[in-house]
Amino acid sequence: MVNPKEIKILHLARWYPNKFDPMFGLFVKKHVEATSLYCPNYVIYAHGSFDLKDSLLIDYKSNTNLTEIIVYYKKVKFAIDFIANLINGILYLRAINKGFKRLKCEDKKFNLIHIHILSRLGIFGLYYKLFKKTPYVITEHWSRYLPTTANYNGFFRKIFTKIVVSQASFVSTVTNNLKEEMQNHGLINRNYFVLPNVVSKYFYYNFNDIKNSKKTFIHVSSFEDKSKNISGLIRVINELSKKRSDFVCKLIGEGIDFEYLSNYAQKIIKNQNVIQFIGLLENENLAREYAKADMMIIFSNYENFPVVINESLVAGLPVISTKVGGISEMINSQNGILINAGDEDALIEKLLEFLDDKFCFNKELIKSQYRDKFSEGSIGKLLFNKYNEIIKT
Repeated sequence: MVNPKEIKILHLARWYPNKFDPMFGLFVKKHVEATSLYCPNYVIYAHGSFDLKDSLLIDYKSNTNLTEIIVYYKKVKFAIDFIANLINGILYLRAINKGFKRLKCEDKKFNLIHIHILSRLGIFGLYYKLFKKTPYVITEHWSRYLPTTANYNGFFRKIFTKIVVSQASFVSTVTNNLKEEMQNHGLINRNYFVLPNVVSKYFYYNFNDIKNSKKTFIHVSSFEDKSKNISGLIRVINELSKKRSDFVCKLIGEGIDFEYLSNYAQKIIKNQNVIQFIGLLENENLAREYAKADMMIIFSNYENFPVVINESLVAGLPVISTKVGGISEMINSQNGILINAGDEDALIEKLLEFLDDKFCFNKELIKSQYRDKFSEGSIGKLLFNKYNEIIKT
């Protein structure tokens, strides 16, 4: 095995938490933090904004095993979308290059590149492999390859992505379903594997003393209604509230549709005691809400594999979810309930049955099955071993 100090990983992230959105790509950061338990890691991330005062701003943070370089750049607006997209794409690549220059100024050296989310960052992976003999690997999270989204388009993008994927030392996906859909698009690599999302240490805390007076459902998401179908969930809660009031549904998070959805709920639900919009919660405060809840609800129209499922299972919280993306790979009769996407009647029926205690889930058993699987230490070690195999060859 290579000396851990000799394994130095540069992460190029398409999504990453930033000053405009602390939750954006948080699952990527957790993967980086997990590997930082075992070897030095550096991150370069570029974020464009129309609201930035300066044309370029670099935020540099560094501790023992993790250095983050976030480059903010001012995006431009043009009446013709094609021209605006082209210029902003160039500005993005320029910002990433600025991150490389800052890394060099700090005398940070790396011997493997980890690309998080394709495709444009593959330019840097290919360059370093062809001209610097530095290998690169890929982790993909994007649901655009799935038939339900059909967002993987563009002749040249597809050709370029095929080349990038074929030249990677490995490609990891959060589900087997995503791996298969990428392969169906001709994205072939000899070394695919499933890499679970990391669950924060706060979900391993003991909150057993917490009790609720009513059965509590929670929904945690980024409040983007097109995919998450929170409006459908609100309609379900409305219909449920007409039949009984011995429950409460807490919606946790924030996002582009938060205000619209909270207004929608106020408009159609007469008994406002059955629904609460909590807003953004993080760390221990978020984990505490999982511990207080009786069931997680995911009613997405399409999805890859949300990290809230991992968090729920670690907390011992059963999940009712639509059968989309790779969710059925993890959820079964022992830890949850699966229904078809968009089927509001089915969701109402299953929630009524749950309230009538027709389902029996063993929270402690669920915890025991998943706590080690999704821990920072386990996933960090998995990645470190993969890095080691590549670097020592």
